[in-house]
Amino acid sequence: MAREDLVAVAVRIFAVFLLVTVVRSFPSAMALLDQPESRPSLVLVGVVLMGSLSVCAVLWFFPLTIARKLLPAMREPRSETAMSGSVALSVGLTLLGVWVLAYALPDALYWATLFLLSRQVGAAYVPWGYEQIASVVTTVAELSLAAWLIFGSSGIKRLLLRYRQGPLADVA
Repeated sequence: MAREDLVAVAVRIFAVFLLVTVVRSFPSAMALLDQPESRPSLVLVGVVLMGSLSVCAVLWFFPLTIARKLLPAMREPRSETAMSGSVALSVGLTLLGVWVLAYALPDALYWATLFLLSRQVGAAYVPWGYEQIASVVTTVAELSLAAWLIFGSSGIKRLLLRYRQGPLADVA
């Protein structure tokens, strides 16, 4: 796998990251519809969201072009040891797991702190709203996905290859 291919994979991962960020900001942008006096800011938010989505599309559909523009021309010969596609997939899945974990850990710390502080207040029961419970469940799901991607990348790799190429006898 060439270095352009690795950077192209990183560009696509960044496109997914940007898309997830845009999707996460979409509900708060929709909240502007309820406010009668914020029409100019609604137009600005719409332009930013559409611009972000178009950047996502460009990053997703043209990763090799972007990789070639980002990488400098090499004067020295290439390394003789190349990463195989299978190893690159395992590394990519593990890095994706680290990325999901980086998002989930601050949320988990927030919810753990909120839970512990609500227990210290002394009240036997502190009511949690539906949004808070849904956020806790989402954080647990993100932590589970991150652990699965980090520690189970070889199993995921076999699963992806099985769906892509059919049953395999032995995949390392």
